[in-house]
Amino acid sequence: MALATVLDDAPTLLEQAVAVLRTWPPAADLALAGVDDPADLPVGLADRALLTVSEQVLGVPLEHSVACDRCGELTTLTLARDDIPEHHPPGALTGPGSRVREPTWRDLLASGDDAVALLNRCTVTAGGTLEDLARVEGSLSGPLHAKCTGCGTHFELDVDVIELVLRALGAVPADLDRDVHVLASRYGWDLAMIEALPDHRRRRLATLAWSLP
Repeated sequence: MALATVLDDAPTLLEQAVAVLRTWPPAADLALAGVDDPADLPVGLADRALLTVSEQVLGVPLEHSVACDRCGELTTLTLARDDIPEHHPPGALTGPGSRVREPTWRDLLASGDDAVALLNRCTVTAGGTLEDLARVEGSLSGPLHAKCTGCGTHFELDVDVIELVLRALGAVPADLDRDVHVLASRYGWDLAMIEALPDHRRRRLATLAWSLP
């Protein structure tokens, strides 16, 4: 139920992502960055932390399926933290004495869609440009290259890790709501009784109840 509350209370995807990491703090990543609040993690490290939390909550690595434009075969890509190179905080030397740091989620929230405002927040010493900022932005969102499992065609797809993780996590409350409805309708159990069941038992009982005539 904590997950449903987190996703319902935060209005934007980025705010939801911050709320998820605040609910399940990634201790190792926070220690690595030397910060206490997940919002202050560099975007590249924050995205990796979100993948880790997703795998912990869902019990399996994040997956994303895409249909091949050539043959229509579905190819499923696994996005696991262990399969991704570790984060190395980038910094751009933009000229003599000038430097731009990698943005944090807090920077993105404060700047909104204003790229210049984001640059100003991330400029350590004057002289940085938007190109420098793009160079040090280490998020896991962007083009992903893969090969079709059906015909072998290479393709590129645009991936937003935050969106994919939150979509997967958003299915968890929906599954819980369905289980509650099935068990309450079939057995007349109240909400507290159903929510007290371990996840695996609740799901097994709901599946059984759904299959009964």
